[in-house]
Amino acid sequence: METGVKDLSAPRLVLVALVAVLGFAVLGGSNAIAGGDEQAVAAKKKCKKGKKSAVTAKKKKKCKRAQLLLPAPAPLVRATLSWSAFNEVDLHAYDASGNHAGWSQPGSTGTLVQNIPNAHHSGDSGGPTGGTESFTDDIYVLGGPSNREFSYIACLYEFTSGADYTATFTAVSKSGTPITRELQGTPGVGGRDAYVITPPGGPPVPSVSSVC
Repeated sequence: METGVKDLSAPRLVLVALVAVLGFAVLGGSNAIAGGDEQAVAAKKKCKKGKKSAVTAKKKKKCKRAQLLLPAPAPLVRATLSWSAFNEVDLHAYDASGNHAGWSQPGSTGTLVQNIPNAHHSGDSGGPTGGTESFTDDIYVLGGPSNREFSYIACLYEFTSGADYTATFTAVSKSGTPITRELQGTPGVGGRDAYVITPPGGPPVPSVSSVC
C-alpha cells in the first residue's frame, strides 16, 4: 500500500513543478514585454520632440531666408506735386535730421537745394500752364522695415490776380501706403498758399512762412 502511494504522488509533484516553472516564465515574459513597451513610448516621445525641433529650426531658417530675399535699395519717387492751372508750385521735402530738398527761395527764382542724403529733387518740369515737381528717395527698399519717412511743404503761387489755382500732391509713405491731397489756392492779389503734408511718423517741418 505504501508503495502505491509513492507511485501516485511522484507524477503530482512533477506536475506541480512544471506549473511553477511555467508561472515564472510567464511572469518574466510579462515584465520583459512591459519594459519593452516603456522603451518604445520613450523612443516615440523622443522622436516627436526631434521632429518638433526640426520643424522649428526649419521655420526659423525660412524666416531668415525671407529677410535675405528683400530687394536691393532702388530709387522711388516718394512725392509729386503737379499742376495744370496758370500758376506756379514748389515742393519741399524734409528728413528726420531737418535736411531739406527743394527751392531755397519762394518761386522758381531761387537755387535748387539737394541736402537730403541719398535722395534728389527734380526741380521744375513744365511751365506755368502745367507740370510737376517730384522728390525721389534713392535707397527705398520695397517691403523693407528701415525705410525713411519724409514730410513735405507744398507752396502754391497765383500767377494771375483773381485766378483759381490748384495742385495735386501724391506721395508714398515709408510702408508703401499711397497719399493723395487736392490743394486749392485762394485767389487774391499775389495769392500764396502753403500746405504741410506729414505722413504718420513723419518729421517736423519749419514754419511755412519761412518757406513759401
